[in-house]
Amino acid sequence: MPHQEFLSRSPGLSARRVVTRRNIAGFTLVELLVVIAIIGILIGMLLPAVQMVREAARRTACKNNMRQLGLALHNYESALQRFPPGYAYALGSQYAAQTGYQVSNGLADANHLGHAWGMYILPFIEQQNLYDMADMDLPVFDPANMFARETELNVFLCPSDPYSEGNFVVRDDTSNPFEQYAAASYCANWGPASGVLETSGNLSDDINLDATPDSSVGPFYRNSKTKFRDITDGTSSTFAIGERHNGPILDSTGSPIGVGSHPNFENAWFAAVRDIDAPDDDHGHMVLFDTEFTPNNPPATGIGADRGVAAPHSGLAQFVLMDGSVQTISENINLNVYRALSSMRGGEVIGEY
Repeated sequence: MPHQEFLSRSPGLSARRVVTRRNIAGFTLVELLVVIAIIGILIGMLLPAVQMVREAARRTACKNNMRQLGLALHNYESALQRFPPGYAYALGSQYAAQTGYQVSNGLADANHLGHAWGMYILPFIEQQNLYDMADMDLPVFDPANMFARETELNVFLCPSDPYSEGNFVVRDDTSNPFEQYAAASYCANWGPASGVLETSGNLSDDINLDATPDSSVGPFYRNSKTKFRDITDGTSSTFAIGERHNGPILDSTGSPIGVGSHPNFENAWFAAVRDIDAPDDDHGHMVLFDTEFTPNNPPATGIGADRGVAAPHSGLAQFVLMDGSVQTISENINLNVYRALSSMRGGEVIGEY
């Protein structure tokens, strides 16, 4: 322990050394533990606030992406007097007869185009060079389109989406290399759907973007050519684009409900791509959404869950409307109101939502 030394001299005595000791103040172990505990409590209180601020910033960046996409849709419409198709479609057998393209065995019923709305607006989001590299006359799965379909674009990625960046939607893992498509966080509005919720197990009355791709009353569908005049419900009351991540399909409790071969959402920007095992399935849900279920609320059975909106935000989802604005919608929105917002000519009167 530190000490100080003093020289002391008494009369008649020789000098002698006297040593005195001084106690130094410090923390006891108990005090140190209390301080550590207090710091831990403060960090625990501040961390959620920091996370909320970060999520708000990510949500704002997502909204900016969606504004750019909405503006691109309007610029496309200004240039061509119509909005881009949800995705292009050509039946394999007819496509082969018209072009001489060699259709693979078993794929005569498959869509042999597939280019989606995201592909069509590339020149309007400063991606003209990438647009020029794709061949719009060939199927999206043709090797000539490999570079374009595998290119990741930040404008199609929500910063809150932890699943899509750097990942791909694989459509054929038997090919070499894999046939895969850059993942994305946004999808366009096919319109209202019904059948699964109302009569589960009865497929005869199902109306949705996969079962009845041509039965849409929304602005984007197979080979759609929607014009402003077609949106009689009003552009400020009609969805254009919504959100969907590429993570696992979960129910409201967070339990997986995707089937074994299809546990995750499948969302891309480039194309809707035929199913190898079911060639007549366009897989329109890769680029479109319908509103059979409210946002972030897939059915407990998992049937049709991949068609809905699944935003990476807690309790809400963001949408571009056909007027180009971006609105936040609660996942607790009334189902009938939600479906009405996805219809462009349903004649519904929509109040506050």
